[in-house]
Amino acid sequence: MSQTSAAPIRLWRLGPWSRNPLMRGCDRLQSVMVILGVLFVLMMVPLAAAYGTATYSRLDQQTQAELASRHAVPATLVEDSHNGNASEPLPASPQYQDHAKVQWSVDGVTHTADVPTAAGTKSGQTVTVWLDPSGSVVAAPETGSQIAATAVSVACGIWVTAAGGYSLLFLIVHLMAARHHQAQLTREWNELDRPPGWHVS
Repeated sequence: MSQTSAAPIRLWRLGPWSRNPLMRGCDRLQSVMVILGVLFVLMMVPLAAAYGTATYSRLDQQTQAELASRHAVPATLVEDSHNGNASEPLPASPQYQDHAKVQWSVDGVTHTADVPTAAGTKSGQTVTVWLDPSGSVVAAPETGSQIAATAVSVACGIWVTAAGGYSLLFLIVHLMAARHHQAQLTREWNELDRPPGWHVS
């Protein structure tokens, strides 16, 4: 019999249904937990995907609402970008690490604000500034790729957390079973060939 065909048979014999008299109760318990763990991890895939899809839908609706209430205007930098924290809300993209003052005009009125900018942006360049209905500078709505990345991260996070939690539970049970087995072996070794009525201190 080849090793390839023998492996499934060997795994089958390690199952909790095995009639091997040498298989201990803790071994059967761990076999059951392995089977349940595989089923649990597989079951969490569609559940995590469903939650990720719901997260995408929620963020997409939020973005559509923001696009309906916010508008973008072109603004001109009046200084080179530099390090520091801007006074306005930071966009979600990590590329905006510097900030600089910009100016833009609405209905002939000039406005100035300190906004996040990409590193190395120079005075005179044109950037896009997002405004809310009151004219205050706000963060740009998330793009479709950003929303998708967030949804995928949420789904993967749920799956990894569930799988990691079950793995931790299995590890605890395995350690407890190993400790119990070691104690049992020690007790049986101490009782080996013990005369009746003789106690080991």
